[in-house]
This record gives sequence, C-alpha cells and structure tokens, in this order.
Amino acid sequence: MLTVENEGAALACEVTGEGPVLLTIAGGGGTGARYQALARALPDFTVVTWDRRCCGASTGDRDLPLDMDQQARDALALIDALGAERAHVFGNSGGANIALRLAEIAPERVGAVIAHEPPVLPLLPDAAKWVAFSDRLAAICREDGPFAAMGLFISEVPGVDGPPPPPRPGPADLRRFLLSELTVLCRYAPGPLEGVRLTLAVGADSGDAYYVRAAHTLAERTGAPLEMIAGHHFSYIDQPEVFARLIREAI
Repeated sequence: MLTVENEGAALACEVTGEGPVLLTIAGGGGTGARYQALARALPDFTVVTWDRRCCGASTGDRDLPLDMDQQARDALALIDALGAERAHVFGNSGGANIALRLAEIAPERVGAVIAHEPPVLPLLPDAAKWVAFSDRLAAICREDGPFAAMGLFISEVPGVDGPPPPPRPGPADLRRFLLSELTVLCRYAPGPLEGVRLTLAVGADSGDAYYVRAAHTLAERTGAPLEMIAGHHFSYIDQPEVFARLIREAI
C-alpha cells in the first residue's frame, strides 16, 4: 500500500504488475478494491488502484462536496508519484467522468482514456429528469439511509438483479457518494477533448440506460469509438477479462 499526499488528503493506493502505467478511477463509493480482479487480469501493466479522497482508506474533508478539478489533480498526483510522464486511464461510471475531466485539464499527461458508461447527463435531451433523479437519491439517503437510496439507484441499472457484485462500498462510502458526489458527477459534461485518445464502452446488458445513451452521445460529439462489450454497469468486477481485453485493444 502506497500513500500519496495531495491538497490536504492522504490517498491510499496499490500498484501491481509491470509495464505501461494504467491508472484506474473508481465511481460511486470511490474505493479501488473493486478493480483488484481487473488488476490481476493485467499483469503486463503497472496498474494503480486507489481510494479517492474521502473514500475508503483515503482521507480528506468529508463535509465538502466532490470537486471535479480536485479529483483530476489527485489523479495527476498519483501519476507524479510513480514518476510517470503520462498514464493510460480507465474509469467506470462517475470514475469515467473524472477520467474525462483529467483528460480535459491535462491531455499531455494521459495516453489512452477508456471511459465505461460515463453518466455525462447534461448531454441528454432528458437531462433534467436524470439530474433530478440524483437529487431525489440524495433526499432519500438523508431521510431513509443509504441502502434505501441505493435500492432505487440499482432499479435504474439494467442487467443487475439485486445488489452489485462484491466488493461493495460500506455505509460511510455510500453516504458520501449519495450526498456529496453523485449530484456533482451527474451535472458534469466534458468540454472539447481535442488530441485525447478516447475510447467509450457500454455493456450489452445495460440496454438503453441513461448512462449508455450519454456514452453514445459523447461518442457522436467527439468522434471517439464506442465499443459494445459483454456485461453491465458493474461487470468489471465479475468479468475482468472482458475489460482487460478492451483496455489492451484501446491502448
């Protein structure tokens, strides 16, 4: 376990394998444990898995809402700590949005960017509905707790029957996601991504979920390839070989 200090937070990360640097960015819940199986499937890469600030073993001010630019700077601090000039980046869901923001502000520091089902909701014609959905989830979390809110969240995740596969975020990380992160992530839309080697991916079992439609719209706007792969929103956990193949092909 490696700890990287940045902007008042100690970021807990693990580095495995040898080869080109691949920085992974977690979505809701923010912990790197969910990418452990993916890291094992990529022994020919130096894979960085980490707990985002205020999540898991990482520290930070949990009373502050997520800051997209700060999240991107945290990612840069990890790349710097490895002594790497640049890194390839993989992110799922909200982690994909952070990967896109990283590519926006520091395109010279990233190689290939692989964004799996990014919820860039302002790109959708029905964006207001889904942004309001994120606000509703936060309200339910305050009133009834994080597990009640996550039950509603999962009801809009096609292909998932019951909770997502483990490892799952604990109550504190779920509360952080629902109250301080989700509404920010869902209001993010990337600006120009010129010069960024971007690949978008969606799962065959994800149907026409809002984040799938958002990925299609982003692909159309940027001209980036969009890959249809097996699985659903959380299949990087239980089908890591599918994602390892996607990453190798994109790189």
